[in-house]
Amino acid sequence: MHTSQVFFPLFCLSYFASMPNHTHLTWCSTACDVPGIKRLLPSEWREWEMFDNIYKLDGVPVVTVQLRYNGWVTELQDLEKSRQLQRAVGLDNLLYTADADFSCFSDLALSSPADYYIEGQGSLIQAVLTPGDPYMPLPNEEIISKVQKQVVELFPSSRGLEVTWSSVVKIGQSLYREAPGNDPFRPDQKTPVKNFFLSGSYTKQDYIDSMEGATLSGRRTSAYICGAGEELLALRKKLLIDDGEKALGNVQVLQAS
Repeated sequence: MHTSQVFFPLFCLSYFASMPNHTHLTWCSTACDVPGIKRLLPSEWREWEMFDNIYKLDGVPVVTVQLRYNGWVTELQDLEKSRQLQRAVGLDNLLYTADADFSCFSDLALSSPADYYIEGQGSLIQAVLTPGDPYMPLPNEEIISKVQKQVVELFPSSRGLEVTWSSVVKIGQSLYREAPGNDPFRPDQKTPVKNFFLSGSYTKQDYIDSMEGATLSGRRTSAYICGAGEELLALRKKLLIDDGEKALGNVQVLQAS
């Protein structure tokens, strides 16, 4: 099997040596979720245990809910501050809970104010329901009602605040199902295929399948690629020499004719 015969049409950052038709793969890094990498990998590569293990990770439905309020949901110390709209107050962080159906949530108006803070409006709670299987068949109105109820249970001080806007986004397959025993199936960023690397939050790193995990996986991939720098440079020099010798041979043939 030759990596030069494999073409990755999507999620692929690749650099090719200066050869005719650009057929020689120097290095390639994919950045995918679990369903995406399953579609991209050639079936023949499943002969390697590392790639085959990826197919043991199941993508799960994810439902993302956003709720805009007319006050500040996560302000716990001062009820009066939570009702004013002149200044954003509350918990500025990504939050996790075991007491709600959403595994993580954040007030985006606080954690990402450049994009989500709106003057005269309050919290924008984004809650991620994963696995979202029970919520997928429900109408959006029911999902919003259930999430709003759980938000109030987590932050009783938010009782009385009104939801002024809401959004529900359903994704059929996204994160992998974090069931007991699944962690060993997460692949390393470096693969058995020379100079082919994997990136994505499903790969092996210290965080869960998340944006933070995706960032860390990218840093690990970069480290592997940088570590292969000398080898890649030597390969490029060899290819340039081969091209030069081939060109010289063509010139000699022309002169002889």
